Amino acid sequence: MNFGEKLRDLRNEKKWTQPELADAIGIEQSYLSKLENERSMPSDNTLSRILEAFEIEIGELLNELDQRTKNQLRQLPQVADYLTREKSMLIQNRRRWLMVSVGLISIGVALIYAGRVDLFFPDHVYQYRSQGVVLEGEPKEIFEKSGFFLPGSVSQDRSEAQKYLDAIKARVNEHYVLSSEYKGNIYNLQVMGGSRTYYYDGERRIDPWESKFLVFIGVLLGMFGLAGVVMERKLSN
Repeated sequence: MNFGEKLRDLRNEKKWTQPELADAIGIEQSYLSKLENERSMPSDNTLSRILEAFEIEIGELLNELDQRTKNQLRQLPQVADYLTREKSMLIQNRRRWLMVSVGLISIGVALIYAGRVDLFFPDHVYQYRSQGVVLEGEPKEIFEKSGFFLPGSVSQDRSEAQKYLDAIKARVNEHYVLSSEYKGNIYNLQVMGGSRTYYYDGERRIDPWESKFLVFIGVLLGMFGLAGVVMERKLSN
C-alpha cells in the first residue's frame, strides 16, 4: 500500500470528504488530492497534522506501507527517526532470540552429555542377598553356617541334628536388595519378626531411566535451539 492509498482509506474510515479532511489538516484540497493520488509527498509538518487529524501514531501509519513508500518518506525527520528506532529494536530482538537459541543448544548438549555418561545418576548398583529372617536370639549367620550353630541338645544326635538343619532350610526365603551405595560386605536390617543379614553379591550394570530422560530433554531443547537459529537467519536475510 502506498501513502495515497493509506491516506484515502483513513479518510473513508472517518467518512470525511476531501474538503473536510483538507480543512482538518489545514491544507488546500488540491494538495490533498495530489497526496491521495501519489502526485506529491507530505512535508514533515503536514505529516504531523495528518497524524493529529486521525489521532494515530506514526507507526500505525507506516506499518501498512510498502517498502518503496517508506523509503520515500524516510527523508522526513520523524519518519527517519521512527524507522531507525524500529530497526534498532528489531536487531535487539533478533540478538535476544539468537542468544536464547544458542543457550538452548548449549543446555541441550550439556544434558545429552550428562545423560550419556550417567553424570547425575549411577549406572551401576550393588546387589545384596539375604537367605531369610533371623529370629531374635539366633546368630546372624544362622542360614549360612547353620551346621556350626547346632544346639547342644541335638548336636550329638544325628537324626535330631538333621531335623534342626531341615527346619532352618525350610525357613530360607531369599531376598535381594539393590543399592546405589556400597554398604560393605555385610549389613543387618531389622524386619518384622527379626532381622535379615544381607551379604554383598556383586555389582550390576543398569541403564537409569533418569539419564534417558535427560537425553530426551537435551535433544528437545537442542532442536528448539536449532530451529530458533534457522528462523533468526531467515529473518536476517
